[in-house]
Amino acid sequence: MKNKTFHYSALTTALLLSLNPALAETQAGEMLEEINVVGSITKIGGITYDQPQSATVVTAQQISDNGAKKVDQALNYQAGIQGAPFGNDNKSEWFKIRGFDASTTLDGTQTSPNGFFVWLPEVYGVEDIEVVKGANSLLYGASQAGGTINLITKRPKTTPQGEFNLGLGNNNQRSVSADYSGLANESGSLRYRFVGQFRQEDGTQDYSKMKHYYFAPSLTWDISDKTSLTILTSYQREHGRPTNGFLPAYGSLIPSSLGTIARSTYFGEPSRDNMEREQLSVGYEFQHKFNNDWIFSQNYRFNHLDMDLLGVFAWSSDNNRSAYRGYSYSKGTSTTHSVDNRISKTWTFENGIENTLLLGTDYLHAKTRGHNNGFGYVPSIDLFAPVYGQDFNLTSTPYHIKTSQWGLYIQDQLRIDNAWIFNIGLRHDKARSNSFVSSTNNSYNISHNTVSGGMMYLFENGLAPYFSYSESFRPTTGVDGYNRPYKPYEGKQYEGGIKYAPSFVDGTISVAYFDLTEKNSLVSDSSNVSVQAGERRNKGIEVQADLNLTNNWKINAAYTHNHSRQDLSNVKTIPTPMVAKHIASLWTSYRFDGALDGLLVGTGVRYVGSSTDDQYYAGYKVPSYTVWDAMAQYHFTPNWQLQINATNLTNKTYLSGCSFYCYYGAERLVNATVSYKW
Repeated sequence: MKNKTFHYSALTTALLLSLNPALAETQAGEMLEEINVVGSITKIGGITYDQPQSATVVTAQQISDNGAKKVDQALNYQAGIQGAPFGNDNKSEWFKIRGFDASTTLDGTQTSPNGFFVWLPEVYGVEDIEVVKGANSLLYGASQAGGTINLITKRPKTTPQGEFNLGLGNNNQRSVSADYSGLANESGSLRYRFVGQFRQEDGTQDYSKMKHYYFAPSLTWDISDKTSLTILTSYQREHGRPTNGFLPAYGSLIPSSLGTIARSTYFGEPSRDNMEREQLSVGYEFQHKFNNDWIFSQNYRFNHLDMDLLGVFAWSSDNNRSAYRGYSYSKGTSTTHSVDNRISKTWTFENGIENTLLLGTDYLHAKTRGHNNGFGYVPSIDLFAPVYGQDFNLTSTPYHIKTSQWGLYIQDQLRIDNAWIFNIGLRHDKARSNSFVSSTNNSYNISHNTVSGGMMYLFENGLAPYFSYSESFRPTTGVDGYNRPYKPYEGKQYEGGIKYAPSFVDGTISVAYFDLTEKNSLVSDSSNVSVQAGERRNKGIEVQADLNLTNNWKINAAYTHNHSRQDLSNVKTIPTPMVAKHIASLWTSYRFDGALDGLLVGTGVRYVGSSTDDQYYAGYKVPSYTVWDAMAQYHFTPNWQLQINATNLTNKTYLSGCSFYCYYGAERLVNATVSYKW
């Protein structure tokens, strides 16, 4: 009852502020002076160049130009990010930032993955992808050490516009999508938007396939020139046969006298494997600007996930012809409530000092209930000539996770003479979990403090050196080999770099050095008992250049150097599996004039260096690989457009990485889309 009271009171607060004329202090129906995304990752405005940290934004236009169908594909040309390390997975998103997993938020609210029940975003419904790299629990509490990806979903625009798209490609790719934003009244203070899509695609492995349905209506009401409310909703469904990219090392990484496992080989059971997932999301963003310049912002989100997943996969082999197999089964529901309340104000003084203060509190409540079996036995199958139809018994145990998190945070930014910038932030969290998984009661109840800070100096020539420090934490359930409760994983990051906005060309260049560590990892002590004594760390360099060399010619270049290590025991450390030492990419596009007016062409290359898995396959190296992407876009008229995208144009076969399992990278995908835009 206490949780429900909190949610209802949060909603009541927003409605009272929005509907009470005494609080609004303005005439209803007037347009806001600017469009503000309350759910931005920064919680004040959005990501800007003059922030003392590594952060970037991937826009909807970039996503469309690159033909990305998933978030991990949209991040391929960003420094420090390795997208789709597990290949082309049709049921999940996979990416690593600075060698670590990263958290995902939706319009500034947590999606809270609970074990196997993970939210899958639809990239066509995304306006911008905001990326903050490295440990940072200041604004969202419990989070992965790699950073946070925040998805800004599409919402109504001030000018009516729309598009209709038809897509066709190899691997049985088919898609129909539409996006329209309009005005609901003459003044334009009430606006709406409808986004919808159907798409299907066969997976990398034989028999795998998936259909996706997505519909997202939204509504914005500019209650006054100081008060705005945006309602964001979406419904999403996937059903089909999931990919199972797990490969035994024998026949993929380790040479076999019998040949190499084909990239299309399916080690599942076509008659049994199945994926059914439904996602419903309802939320709002509210903001009110008081006459004394204080700004109150609130965003709330309810997410409901219903999933039924059965997937058979190969986990090892007899180093001859037989692949040992297992299955993973999850069926249940997951619900999440997330609300964030904050106030902020900026003071400007005559001596060139500007100070912005942010105070906030947020609350997360998530509950997952169902049945699960992380691994069940399935009869083996031939590695090189699989024959399907073997029977197996499907069993599961109850799966119940209930988590909550309450946080209180404060952040202050000081600007002096529009040159010196100082940021400092403090946060306190209380996190609790009551979990019952595989007949085991796993719970935690912790309090945690995190701190972050940074400084930057803006030179008149566009150079901006900076330094920052940030922390993260991530609770975990269970006890170690000595029956001691697990402590939270704790991350910390030191970062120093320089950003450059040159006067002679439009764009930015940045160089960053980072030192990122996560402690309290599980390792085995001298008695071979698991304890929290390990670390995982990465020291590296990132270089990113996003430049408009001319009005027609753009380039995006990125390079990352990783020196990543993880502890296997208190006496042994190895290079982190699946984290390449060198990663580089280059994308360039050119828009023609004259006789070829309306034609835009682009091409890019992505290089991922070699990696190792010294824990399981010492002495073997996962080779480096380079893939080539390309696109062409032609406007027949101001309204009609044809676009062709190709990823891995040469259809290169490569291993994307090995960490006990091995994985093939995505095959060649070519897609043509005809669009009508108005």
